[in-house]
Amino acid sequence: MTATEDRKLRQALHGTLQSVPSPPAPLEAILRRGKAIRLRRAGATAGSLALAGIVAVAALVVHGGRAPGTPATAPLSARAAAPGGVFATGIADGRPWRLAVQDIADPGYSCLPGITINGTDADPVYPDPENGAAVTLSSYPGTAFAFVQLPAYVAGLVVNGGDSIQAVAVSVCGLNYRLVGFSFPPGENLRLTVANSSAGPPSPPYYVPVPVVGQLSGTATSAQTDGIWNNVGSTSAETAMGVVADSLSSGPEWTIVLNLGAGGDCYQFTSQVSAANSCGPVSTPDGPETIMALPPGHPNPDGGAIGYALQVSPATAELKATVSNGSTQLVQPCVIAGRAYAAFAVDASLRLTRLTWLNASGQAFASTTDLPRHGYVQFRP
Repeated sequence: MTATEDRKLRQALHGTLQSVPSPPAPLEAILRRGKAIRLRRAGATAGSLALAGIVAVAALVVHGGRAPGTPATAPLSARAAAPGGVFATGIADGRPWRLAVQDIADPGYSCLPGITINGTDADPVYPDPENGAAVTLSSYPGTAFAFVQLPAYVAGLVVNGGDSIQAVAVSVCGLNYRLVGFSFPPGENLRLTVANSSAGPPSPPYYVPVPVVGQLSGTATSAQTDGIWNNVGSTSAETAMGVVADSLSSGPEWTIVLNLGAGGDCYQFTSQVSAANSCGPVSTPDGPETIMALPPGHPNPDGGAIGYALQVSPATAELKATVSNGSTQLVQPCVIAGRAYAAFAVDASLRLTRLTWLNASGQAFASTTDLPRHGYVQFRP
């Protein structure tokens, strides 16, 4: 073989080697991914799901892969949402209900998407097919409501072995959702299975995030769950944090901080003698306002203060708080994540007796005396 022929052969081999596709992901990475998916769904320990993680990997390798030249799984069709982003409706306990995706920011501010039940009690979750959530309302005592986000290759879901529910496509705030929504009895186990067309190439496996109705978790000290969504799976959401009010200018020191996210409107109240965390429903701009008492319990025996916080309607220029000794204080709202909030504190030896909403002209347009000493109440101005 001449030197020229040898060089040509080496070049041909080099080109062939370069054309070989990259090897698949390491088995360890696939195992970790499979185990993470199973852990998020079942909430079990890593050790108890080692075998289940391997089974999930086997399904991923066998069904998720496709032979060279086979087209990718085509997106399955979804129904278009009704006006207002409504993707599910029904009758429960003799009353109608609806689930929708809508902008929950105040008018004039950047769009903030949230999934709502009956136009309020929002869950600010971004599009993610590994997410689902459930909620209960006191006005529907025998019913829970849920949604599940679906990937493009899943046509819908079958709920408790009944009829299949087709995915609904919703677009809001420049984001695209694929959702199914339904109601179910909160006391029974929820069974969800994939409803797909048999036509076309095999789809990757989809582990449905099964919503459950549960109690508040974490550092929350209130047992109330009415209107608060319980998320499962991924909860990529618009999360914002900011100081709503503090007393740095006068009086005993205290601070009320808001953390808005998939867990609700969550407040942290810190004073000289106590600290408390509590979450309430995320209201829409035209929905009822959640008046939260912090700490959510009886006054601290060592004195101090009780904090109050709420999201207020866009028409609110000031909030007037009247306490049991006849004194009043005017509270100006602040804007966090495009939503107006107000907060203040009352000495623990006194009692909040009235809240009054004032417009930009200083005129009262709403007032209530139904105020909590612990937990929260909802009021529509």
